Amino acid sequence: MSMDRGSAKHGPKRDELMAHEVAGIVRARRDTRAEEWRSPEPPGEDAPALASRPDSAGVLGSAPPGMTTVDVEERSELARWLGRAVFPAERNEVMDHLRHQHAPDRVVDEVRAAPEGVQFTSLGQLWRALRDDAHVESHRY
Repeated sequence: MSMDRGSAKHGPKRDELMAHEVAGIVRARRDTRAEEWRSPEPPGEDAPALASRPDSAGVLGSAPPGMTTVDVEERSELARWLGRAVFPAERNEVMDHLRHQHAPDRVVDEVRAAPEGVQFTSLGQLWRALRDDAHVESHRY
């Protein structure tokens, strides 16, 4: 049985070796080498700086336009406890799910402020109900 790897430049063993060489950098998102001489050189003065995202919209970890980093952290905290499986759901169902997941009381109390009797189909819709005119990205990067 033949498997198409999408590249004919190296063999599977070489691919694994190359993946192992950069595994620390991929996981940590920074250089993990103990010896400085093993690290790649930074770009020179005449070399352009590389964008962290292909669309050059910003640096990794930055807040999208219209949101503060606190908003991003709070929305992420809510998403951490909810997941996708709970939706569609009404406010009381979301609160029950949060209690079942042992979410902190502050997260449950925040959802308690959502309007009752409204069916939320996504985290974004719930977030907009909790924060008037809250920014929610229309697509992911």
